[in-house]
Amino acid sequence: MSGRLCFLTKEDCKEIHDTSVDILGECGVKIESEYALDKLSDFGCIVNRKNSIVKFPKYVIDDCLRYAPRSIKLYGRASKYDIKIESGRTYTSTASGYGIIDRNKKIARDGILNDVAEGTLVAENLDNIHSVIPFLTGVHDVPSEIASPIILGETFKNTNKTVEFYLTGGSNISSTLKDMDNVIKLSKIVAGSTFELRKKPFLMFLISSISPLTYTEDQSRILFRTVEEGLPLVIMPAILSGMTGPVTIAGTLVQSNAEFLAGLVMANSMKKGAPVMYGHSNTILDMHTGIYSGGAVEMGLISACIAQMGEYYDIPTNSYCPKSDSHISDQQVGYEKAIQWILGSLSGVSYLSGAGCVTSESLVSLEQLVIDNEVIGMVNRVNDGINITEETLAGDLIKYIGPGGNYMKTNHTTFWLNSEHFKPKISQKDSYTQWLNNEEKDIVDVAAINVENILEIEQSPVNNDVIKDIDNFQNELLKNINNI
Repeated sequence: MSGRLCFLTKEDCKEIHDTSVDILGECGVKIESEYALDKLSDFGCIVNRKNSIVKFPKYVIDDCLRYAPRSIKLYGRASKYDIKIESGRTYTSTASGYGIIDRNKKIARDGILNDVAEGTLVAENLDNIHSVIPFLTGVHDVPSEIASPIILGETFKNTNKTVEFYLTGGSNISSTLKDMDNVIKLSKIVAGSTFELRKKPFLMFLISSISPLTYTEDQSRILFRTVEEGLPLVIMPAILSGMTGPVTIAGTLVQSNAEFLAGLVMANSMKKGAPVMYGHSNTILDMHTGIYSGGAVEMGLISACIAQMGEYYDIPTNSYCPKSDSHISDQQVGYEKAIQWILGSLSGVSYLSGAGCVTSESLVSLEQLVIDNEVIGMVNRVNDGINITEETLAGDLIKYIGPGGNYMKTNHTTFWLNSEHFKPKISQKDSYTQWLNNEEKDIVDVAAINVENILEIEQSPVNNDVIKDIDNFQNELLKNINNI
């Protein structure tokens, strides 16, 4: 079913593409990196050194699209977690927040490194979570100067699933490049060698343009370093419609597409055919409050259209959603995220993030992560569609059972039950009387028990030698920062 939902015709996609190419050729993109300007100039782009504006000829864009890989493979450190990101299949990942809902006090607080470990371990043990983003972008018990590699290390210590990582950038380009060096060094330690990391990448980087039509120095350098190391790359515009982009969805799609294509050319100027995914984190500005609206239904609608643009280019897509604007795990989180998940998945987005977040991804919650895992299972069942065969149509069986019969004890029911019916793990399915007798009155209570069970019973699946190597790396970073 993935890819069945269409909002754009092929003619619409071509219009968006042509308008984007026209903008890139006449208006251009501001790229605040001398290194990037040099690479793009050599690659055939028109560079104005005075204002850092780069214009992209159509033939350069067309050439890069021609070389773009149609699928990207990420390798879990256990082979069962390998994923091939391509059209026709949607994978899902966790979210990352700036703070966390304390699972005991039920209020928001700053995160600590142990929260990263717990969030990763819970995600490792949820069947419908295919990949992991570090659960927090920063923690208050680790110096900010080394937070990125320390947090990523804690993630690597608790999962064998693939990992997506967003390096926000340091206080200056020097600290950003140092962060990137440490992250790459850590990844090579986990992989065993540079060769093994490139042969079986388990990590992909996400970089974001700054809307409208700008790439900063730090994001440009992260982009080039990612390509240089042979790692998959997600180029993810994050437009606020009505503020940093046009208020119309069509206009947002055009600008987002232009920003993506500029990033694609940058990646190809380093290496033709670099593994690049078409990403998006675009949504609307709520004009009543002036606040970023991650839970807007328009974000899901944009996801659906990005999926179609990816199909038009034959490039895998990545949406940094679903999200919700609610601040707790409530009905609003349920309907906002479910709508976005359905829209993205049925339209064919290759990779969706967002499991575990509330407050437009500013906060994360372990209970919400478990609830989202259940929702994703339902969405996956929708994606599976309906299996029409002679056996599933069951014509002969219906005639055999006849009027007034019962199908409960038939071999047909036994054989097909597990594949045809979704089996919820935490959803309420008891009668009202049974529910009244239960101590857990709502889905959050049930999810909280699941979280506690995982953290009490499960241990890290990662090889002890790898954990020891990561510990040594983290301790060295902490030692060096304490000596400054």
